Amino acid sequence: MTLDPTKQYGPNAYRAGFIPPLPEGGKRKRVGDQLQPWGDYAYIDPVGRLVTDADDIQGSEVNDDEFYKTDDWWWDHQRLRFMNDKLGFKALLLVVPYTWGLVLIMGGMLSTAWATTAISHQSGLTPLFAALLVAVSMVISLIISILVLPVTTNWIMSEGLGFLLKPFEKTLQKKADAALADGMSEFNRVTGQVKFALGKGRYFEAPFVEFDAYVERVVMRSGVFYRLMFVHRYTGKTFNKTWLSGTEPSEGEILALWDMLQRFMDVDQAIPDMPRFEPFRHLDPVTAEHDRKTNRPPRYWRDLDLDAWKKDEELKRVRAQAQYHWGQRRCQLTPKLGQVDMEVYRKQRPETAVPI
Repeated sequence: MTLDPTKQYGPNAYRAGFIPPLPEGGKRKRVGDQLQPWGDYAYIDPVGRLVTDADDIQGSEVNDDEFYKTDDWWWDHQRLRFMNDKLGFKALLLVVPYTWGLVLIMGGMLSTAWATTAISHQSGLTPLFAALLVAVSMVISLIISILVLPVTTNWIMSEGLGFLLKPFEKTLQKKADAALADGMSEFNRVTGQVKFALGKGRYFEAPFVEFDAYVERVVMRSGVFYRLMFVHRYTGKTFNKTWLSGTEPSEGEILALWDMLQRFMDVDQAIPDMPRFEPFRHLDPVTAEHDRKTNRPPRYWRDLDLDAWKKDEELKRVRAQAQYHWGQRRCQLTPKLGQVDMEVYRKQRPETAVPI
């Protein structure tokens, strides 16, 4: 984690008002997916992420008032980092609580049924009454298990698991760090580059302006959900299963996420007022000047009465997100397509960018 202030932005940093001439790409229309415009901002942030992140930073500060100085804090004034699709690592994170839940609920019900059956047999109860007693005891066991599951799971993940794995802490930490580094992707505000991890030390890196963003519809049994998808315009490489954007029931939440990402990358804009960015706002020159002019409290999110905010401000933001005329935004990038020959453009790209 770097806490050095940004002194200047790179020559390829993104500016919506100065998008360079770009070559034509492939077919941009996709059936069922909505291509998103560039550079016309709603200044609306994803509300669900605001609430979650505000709760995270307040909880983190209780344990360590310098929580944001660690490598575990992935958003700062220069980079917005996230995990790309790492299914194996996700499974590793979920296997313990899910296994414990299965053991607690099923094990509790089966052991209760066995004990009740044994007691009924020794007491000489009739088969019908014994069966009824077993059924009732299993229901009671299920209710108790569900009630104690959250508390016991939290203890296992925070205390119990740490105690059991203490002898292997260094080895496991090295493996976890390697898995995180191998799957870490980022949007870089300073360089204007986007990097998606492909695994095994491989990355797909290209300028931000080369990625088209789509709102993808995901049809599930419970209904239609939405997520943000990125398609590299000149190779067709698609990224839609990232930890940056999960599936959301609200399309507006995804539209606001794209709006927020653009403003983070646009060095003519202040960094979006998201809780995770707050400790670093003074380190970005454009953001620091914006906050000075607007008299923004430097600890707004960390000192916020979140419960009161949820009752009033959260509802206003949800309403604003739903009522905004998203379909009336005008794309600032599309007119730039076809203004330069591909061979000329190739020579202008950063050396780290994937070949096109």
